[in-house]
Amino acid sequence: MKQATTCIVTIVIGEKYQQSFDHFSRVRLERYCARHGYDLKLLTTAIRELPGKKLTWQKILLPELPWWKDYEQLCVLDSDILVATDAPALPVIPHGKIGCVPDKLPNQINSGVLIYHPDETIAACMKEALKDTDPFWDQRALSQAMEPNKMALTIDSRFNRLFFFKCWSLPGSLFRHQWFYHACASKRKLSFIHLWLKLTFRGV
Repeated sequence: MKQATTCIVTIVIGEKYQQSFDHFSRVRLERYCARHGYDLKLLTTAIRELPGKKLTWQKILLPELPWWKDYEQLCVLDSDILVATDAPALPVIPHGKIGCVPDKLPNQINSGVLIYHPDETIAACMKEALKDTDPFWDQRALSQAMEPNKMALTIDSRFNRLFFFKCWSLPGSLFRHQWFYHACASKRKLSFIHLWLKLTFRGV
């Protein structure tokens, strides 16, 4: 069998997160990968310890894995993202760029969806981001590391629709066909999006 050229990587560490992922996201993501011929890798243990930092920083360590360069393109996807059944194939990102969408916070990308060609340029960027001493904001550190070489490439926001209840964007989240719905670490939002996709015949 021909090896897939694209891999989606999701970090799911801890029993609580694994249960939530299994209930809301796993089947949707597996079927999406099957439709488009992608590999799927789930990381359930830390690549290595990063004392004082949240587990979200593990995505910055991906270049340390032996298989990281085995693919033409990687998509690093947060585990609290629900994929609609009509989501199209991922965009192809040029070498040296990281496909992403802007965050709600100013001057930051949202690291819930990162798409890139795994090469030395990306590895160097991740290594630079890792120098940041902040324990929480991996995406802020990554944004700052990407800025000198203008590595951020804005992709269609439907590939990372940040879902908020109390926000002007809610009607667009509900009544425009988004592709990847990002619950932003809220189980209440996961439950709602899960039900909404089923009611609109875009869920499983």
